[in-house]
Amino acid sequence: MNFCTLFNQLYLPQGLVLYRSLDQHTGGAFTLHILCMDDFTYAALSALKLRHARLIRLSEVEDDTLRALRSQRSIAEYCWTCTAPLLLHVIREVGAGAVVTYVDADIRFFSNPAAIFDEMGSGSIYIHEHDFTPKYAHTASTAGRFNVGVCCFRNDDEGCACLARWKLQCIEECTADTSAGKCGDQYYLDEWPNLYRNLVISANPGVGLGPWNVEKRSIEMKGSHVFAAGSPAIFYHYQSLQMLKPTYGLKSVWLTGWYDLPKIAVDAIYQPYAAELWLAASAIERKGFLLLHKLSRLPNHYASAVHCQLVLSIGGLYVPVRWNPSPRPTRPLRQTMHIFRPLIMHILRRLIMHILRCLMKTKRRLMKTKDVEGETARRSPS
Repeated sequence: MNFCTLFNQLYLPQGLVLYRSLDQHTGGAFTLHILCMDDFTYAALSALKLRHARLIRLSEVEDDTLRALRSQRSIAEYCWTCTAPLLLHVIREVGAGAVVTYVDADIRFFSNPAAIFDEMGSGSIYIHEHDFTPKYAHTASTAGRFNVGVCCFRNDDEGCACLARWKLQCIEECTADTSAGKCGDQYYLDEWPNLYRNLVISANPGVGLGPWNVEKRSIEMKGSHVFAAGSPAIFYHYQSLQMLKPTYGLKSVWLTGWYDLPKIAVDAIYQPYAAELWLAASAIERKGFLLLHKLSRLPNHYASAVHCQLVLSIGGLYVPVRWNPSPRPTRPLRQTMHIFRPLIMHILRRLIMHILRCLMKTKRRLMKTKDVEGETARRSPS
């Protein structure tokens, strides 16, 4: 199985978690082609010696046109611009009829991706819909019908023609302009059902999971496995999830945006991923590639973010969105206290419950000891 992705140093932990999830669920039967968007990323991944990764320098994919665009576009826009060129670069290296799958760096697999290729069958192109929860359906006008997080292309005439057209479109324009209904390289996918006869649109409820649809997919745990609408979860897209700079030993992640996550999604999907991100960051830093000092602190982020809801995990504790009010035009510190006040109350409640449980255990132990002593006294000869 051939996969490809691209990221810079700020997404190194996410990229490493993606690699490890593929390794876990494919038994090592895969190659992840990684376009390193900067030299730091290439050096860090080289030091990690990932057995099933093939590292690609930006210079191997860039042509004169792409190099000229690099200085004209933001980092995000340039990454989107490079998606189709990366796929074309990799697909030329695989055999005729072989499939190459693009994967966003902030995706984690929960089961074997072979289910994707089974559903794709003999198709030339494979994509999945956002399938928005009704409360987020209005965002389809800007985000598009389809999500580019995971998409497959076969090395045949239709697959290559699609990639060539997509590359030219993204070179011409690849911007996130919500007022014009444009979302980087993603909104071009909306025309594909009318253009490509061998396009396969996923109908698997375990495919394309993300914060925009997790509420409607009926997430549940069966043993150690995650299921969505009764089917095994294949992958989850952690869009808008960010790591925050550790403060006083607390390692936190947060999800910006309008998403309201059910508790089962936090417990089964987000908390394990957050732990994996910090393990990945530690593995990278142990090789001498320091990342954490480049992350933002919560007060700086929260004061400037335009959102109404926040999901925050601190020390394994989860602050639900309902506890977080809309940002107010006050100083960053006061804004931040809106988050920490419910967190402190949550910790105090847990502490009080722990103390009460300890007191009850102590009381039961004393009563049991007293009963034993009384029974011993009754049986002793006078």
